[in-house]
Amino acid sequence: MTPGGGYRPKITLCIAGKRHHTRFYPTDAAGADRNGNPRAGTVVDRGVTAIYDFDFFLQAHGGLQGTTRPTHYYVVHDENNFTADALQRLTNATSYMFGRATRAVSLIPPAYYADLACERGRCYIHELLTAGEIGSDGGTPPTEQEVYEDAQRLWGSGIGPSLKKTMFYL
Repeated sequence: MTPGGGYRPKITLCIAGKRHHTRFYPTDAAGADRNGNPRAGTVVDRGVTAIYDFDFFLQAHGGLQGTTRPTHYYVVHDENNFTADALQRLTNATSYMFGRATRAVSLIPPAYYADLACERGRCYIHELLTAGEIGSDGGTPPTEQEVYEDAQRLWGSGIGPSLKKTMFYL
């Protein structure tokens, strides 16, 4: 709490990236799993990472098939002053907290859940997202007002009172 009474938690922001072509291979059999991939929990923070920036690769999960792809974490803001080891341990430990899996997942669960929520949201607004492809007159994109009117038609006054304070399963 701050003297003004407001809650101001310290924030650490990381970008988690999976769309890259970086792969790691163990240098000896002791560091490999049954498929020849690095063991779950392997961190690479030297050699292929930025020299002056705070980033690392984490292979949090064990690969089920084929060559595993580590997640690249890039710290863009850190008010908590994490050491590299502390943030890497926290990230790896959090990878075991995904509700749909009994093992570690490749992407940290808060980012995984956010991706699932965005996908669910896209389902709800699919008609509005595709409305721009073909306008109401068959050729020109709809105006902002037309999109607004379509949203009102689809959703009425928004979420009903019975759903307003509930959460759905992702």
